[in-house]
Amino acid sequence: MRKHITAVLLIAAALLFLAIGPASAQPEGPRLPVVMYHHISKNRSQWNDYVVSPEEFAADLDYLAAQGWQTIGVRDLLAWYAGEFELPEKPCMITFDDGFESTLAYAEPLLAERGFCGVVAVIGSVCEKFSQCGEHDPEMSNLSWEDAAALADRGVLEVQCHTWDMHGARPRRGCQRKRGESLGDYRAALTEDLEHFLRESEAHGLDLVPAIAYPFGAFSAETEEIARAAGFRVSFTCRERINTLLPGEPEPLRLGRFNRPHGVSSQRFFRAWETASKTEGA
Repeated sequence: MRKHITAVLLIAAALLFLAIGPASAQPEGPRLPVVMYHHISKNRSQWNDYVVSPEEFAADLDYLAAQGWQTIGVRDLLAWYAGEFELPEKPCMITFDDGFESTLAYAEPLLAERGFCGVVAVIGSVCEKFSQCGEHDPEMSNLSWEDAAALADRGVLEVQCHTWDMHGARPRRGCQRKRGESLGDYRAALTEDLEHFLRESEAHGLDLVPAIAYPFGAFSAETEEIARAAGFRVSFTCRERINTLLPGEPEPLRLGRFNRPHGVSSQRFFRAWETASKTEGA
């Protein structure tokens, strides 16, 4: 009798496993790796973990193309969630933080030559500064409002928010809540910053995508709630992980990114990226 009961229990367990799958099964969905660049410079004295050469950037794009990766933008991603866009077999996203003029001088033409696209995050107060001073040096300057609007209009690079003026480390790290700051004060400060950015971008004719890149990748649940209330539907962090896209995810859709440093070959950098895309989930 005991053997009979044991056999029945084993069969029941097997049927349950087949019905619901293993407890540790990861969610299934398209994988979307995202690479994060900052500045592109011809000046070797600037090359570091956040600044690459034009040659390195071009080599990265050629490697991605050779391996069958195809770029998508924020609007493509949102259209996929709405059931209005079909993702390529190997989708990826290319992003640039801080809004350096090198995105206009170097990144845009290199992307366009290969039929690729990207997303650049601009800091509102910095755009304002370079609109007023009129400086244009791809090695040192940032985009003006006029440059950012022209980029967005041409469509190779979409433009997103990097806050109006919350790109400092102190007294607040990025747009994160300060130590000892009340939730009400934090909500008011971040809301005003984001609304200021939105007002000025609209006033300068910038066709903005509803996405935000958090400075230094610093954010919290409160940050995302405030960003969502301001109308942002996608958020970019600095967490190095592959994104698994799942319909019905809450907004803003939180995307991790891999920072691209100088001095690493395209093959080495993206091989690790491709390995991770086969093993990691959201």
